[in-house]
Amino acid sequence: MSLKRQPVLFLDLQTTGAKPDSAHILEIAWSSLQAEAVESYLIQQPPEQPVPRRIQFITGIYEKDMDAARPLEEAFASLQTFINIQLGANPLAVIHFAQFEKPFLLDAYQKLQQEMPFSILCTHEIAKRLFPNLPTRGIKGLAGYFGCPSGELKRASNHVQATQIIWQGLTSALEEKGILNFAQLQDWMSETPKIARTKYEYPLPKEKRLNLPKKPGVYRMISRWGEVLYVGKATSLHDRVNSYFRGQKNRDTRKLEMLTQVWDLQVTTVGSPLEAALLETDEIKRLDPPYNISLKVGRRELAFFNRDFTSVSTTADDIHSIGPFSSALALDSILKLSQSLRAPHFDENIFYEPLEPDLLAEGFDLFCARHDLNKEHFKSVRAILAVGLNWYRQLAEEEESEDLEEDTVAPESDEVLTAEDIADKFERHFLRSAAAYVRAKQLTRLLNARIAIRSQENTELILSQGQVVTSPNIVFNPKDAWKNLSIETYDRMTVLHTELNKLRAQNQSVEIRTSKRYDVPSL
Repeated sequence: MSLKRQPVLFLDLQTTGAKPDSAHILEIAWSSLQAEAVESYLIQQPPEQPVPRRIQFITGIYEKDMDAARPLEEAFASLQTFINIQLGANPLAVIHFAQFEKPFLLDAYQKLQQEMPFSILCTHEIAKRLFPNLPTRGIKGLAGYFGCPSGELKRASNHVQATQIIWQGLTSALEEKGILNFAQLQDWMSETPKIARTKYEYPLPKEKRLNLPKKPGVYRMISRWGEVLYVGKATSLHDRVNSYFRGQKNRDTRKLEMLTQVWDLQVTTVGSPLEAALLETDEIKRLDPPYNISLKVGRRELAFFNRDFTSVSTTADDIHSIGPFSSALALDSILKLSQSLRAPHFDENIFYEPLEPDLLAEGFDLFCARHDLNKEHFKSVRAILAVGLNWYRQLAEEEESEDLEEDTVAPESDEVLTAEDIADKFERHFLRSAAAYVRAKQLTRLLNARIAIRSQENTELILSQGQVVTSPNIVFNPKDAWKNLSIETYDRMTVLHTELNKLRAQNQSVEIRTSKRYDVPSL
């Protein structure tokens, strides 16, 4: 029987660890070429052994999902029923990277006091011989190479579907070598050694990237079936795109996984790197490429505060006009500080990690003593911001200011903290909150602007909400600037702000003109 018609079982496991002596099967899934769907079971874990948090993140299987878990013997009984009906006795089980699954399967059947009812064939081992120089032969990269739509592939059922596509691609490649049935495949695998990778060979034809222009623009990396995998910007399309394909050592594994799936390129040239950066953020929103991380909308929402910072909204209106901020957490620490000073105790989560309220109070007392400040003054958020703005401006004038923008809410350290450490934290958060406030005003000013960039050739751009326009008529009303705008505009303005700062750092003259000057007001 030909390989393409060979009845095979496609199988995958998710586990709680790497080896069966210290981990357990968490999920099992299977199917066949003839089956209409993939069957899958979550497996009950031993008592008092919850799914590790790291494994929950990797697999997308959370504790709440385990309510539907079944005993191991029930899942394997369903698998045997499927084999009996669909495949018959002693089928071939096709598994990708079977050296991981095989020990868990042998262990499970030993616990059930049964013989494993199938033999195993590893698609990873076949791919290593067929495609020795492919950048990656992991399940996601190899499935994408054969045309599988990109996805997270976290669950066992996703892996089974990907393995089916890999098997179909491999059998076609084997046929081209004259390997038509399972006996010939066994002989070929025993006779063909695994070849060490000598250089990366990519599916993208070399001439497509070598013929790119040395002009600014946006590039899109395309899969075999037309899916946009990644969008990037470039000062020189030729140089940037070709940089992905240089070198062999210390390559980023995620990039190699992506490049294994890239069969084509699409590019758009623009007049300047700034325009490329603005187009990139719009294209990422429009196409949602799986290998882009930054500038995606996701679940992000903007935050706008009222004048007293007692109310927050995801949209700008007549009441909520202070913003935009990247999220409501941008000013979270100083909001909680203000609330804590009006409460009997400090909020233990001021700095996004639980800390003893007494330690926080001691640290804030030390902070106030350092700067000769009265802590009663800081019951108002505006008062906290005023002090932070004063420090921020002093640092800017001394040209010692570091990157203090918001967007980071992770714990700063796992070490045991002292009152001095807490005082340092308050200083940093005062400055970060001020930087977020200043940044919001700067983004607002740029919403409608005529920008002149003086370089070797004078360039003038007219932008509205971060998009290049041709009309010279700029209407700019700061009070209503962000009404009906969302995270897409915020990202575009953030990119514009960053690119203008890069130009200034390169000693290029940047002139910004609006119909009404709008600097940061005093509090």
